[in-house]
Amino acid sequence: HFGSRSALGPTVFTALEVHHAISRAMSLPFEVELGMADLSIYLWALRQAPGADEVYRCESLRKVVMAFLSRERFIDLGDAVRFALSKHKPIVHLLRNVTLPSPVTPSRRWGKVIWCSIPSDSCVTLVSRGGPWRIRQSCTTRNRYTDCFSLFALGSKAQLSVRNVNFEAVEPYSNSPAYFAIVGMGEGAGVVDMPGDVQTIGYIEVIRREH
Repeated sequence: HFGSRSALGPTVFTALEVHHAISRAMSLPFEVELGMADLSIYLWALRQAPGADEVYRCESLRKVVMAFLSRERFIDLGDAVRFALSKHKPIVHLLRNVTLPSPVTPSRRWGKVIWCSIPSDSCVTLVSRGGPWRIRQSCTTRNRYTDCFSLFALGSKAQLSVRNVNFEAVEPYSNSPAYFAIVGMGEGAGVVDMPGDVQTIGYIEVIRREH
C-alpha cells in the first residue's frame, strides 16, 4: 500500500502514471520507429509542457519517455505499413502474437478481402521483436460474394520481406480460399522474400499469382 498521492510526491506519482500509460500503449502489436525529424518535433513539444523540467531531471524517467516517443504503435497492420512507408522507415516490428479480424472496411478488389496493400515500387520488411511471434488471420465475412482472403496484396515491383514471423489463417469458408499474398504475373510482379523456416498454416496457397 503506497498511501496517498501526496505521500508519494508529484514526481514519483507522475512516473507511475507514465509507466502505466506506456505499458498500455506497448500492448499494441505493431511498431514503427520514428526518424529524428519526427522525434525532434515531439521532444520540442514535450519541453514546452508544464513539469517538463522535473521529467528531464529524472534520468530514468527521461529514458523511458524517450524510448516511448521514438516509436509509433498500431493495432492495424495496414495502418502500420502505410505509416512506415510515409516516414521512409519501411520496417514494421511485430511485438507479440496477434489475431487480426477481417477488416471492418475491407480493401476489396474484385471480391477479394485484403488486410494490407503494398503499393507499387515499395519495399516493406515485417520482423518480430523478441519473437518469433505469430499473426493469425481470421477469415470470416458475412458477404457471400467474397472470392478469397489475402493478408497482403503487392503492387507492381513491390517487395515484402518477412523475418522471424509465423502466420496462420483460420476459419476460411470452403468456397473462399485464404492466401498469404496476392501478386501479379510477369517481370513486374511483386516479390515476397520469406525464409523456409517461416510457418504458414491454413492457406490454400501461400503466394497467389494473378493477372
